[in-house]
Amino acid sequence: METLVAPLLSDYEADRRKPMPSKNHAFIQMRISGTLFSCYASQFTILPEIRIEITGSDYTPDICIYPLIPFDSRHDEIRMTELPLTAIEILSPTQSVEELVAKFEVYFGAGVRSGWLVQPALQTIFLLTPDQKISVFHDELLVDPTTGIELNLSEVFQ
Repeated sequence: METLVAPLLSDYEADRRKPMPSKNHAFIQMRISGTLFSCYASQFTILPEIRIEITGSDYTPDICIYPLIPFDSRHDEIRMTELPLTAIEILSPTQSVEELVAKFEVYFGAGVRSGWLVQPALQTIFLLTPDQKISVFHDELLVDPTTGIELNLSEVFQ
């Protein structure tokens, strides 16, 4: 009888509860973060890779969109207890969609208002909401009704 051995997780994967990102993942994360910052910095705080605490467990979405938070260099936080308005997860080559959908269920149960599941290989973003509605955006303008944020996907996936 064959014994299955769980693969060893890197410190990065164990700490963030997600797989190591890839080159395409990094490109997309940078483009979304940069576009959101350049267009919405006066309305929202965009935080990539910030650890959030939900019911005693830590999660690290790829990008979080918060209401404006002032920068305070004297008082830092390594774990946010305030939840973002929107959590963005970018599918890595070693992740399953089901794994990310399960994370969104946790986020929505805690009070996050919208989630973007980014699928780089298909150049598509799925916008999810707590009421289980899913909108699909591909090579067009994504509009998030919970924040009013608009994102041109042709620029994100150029």
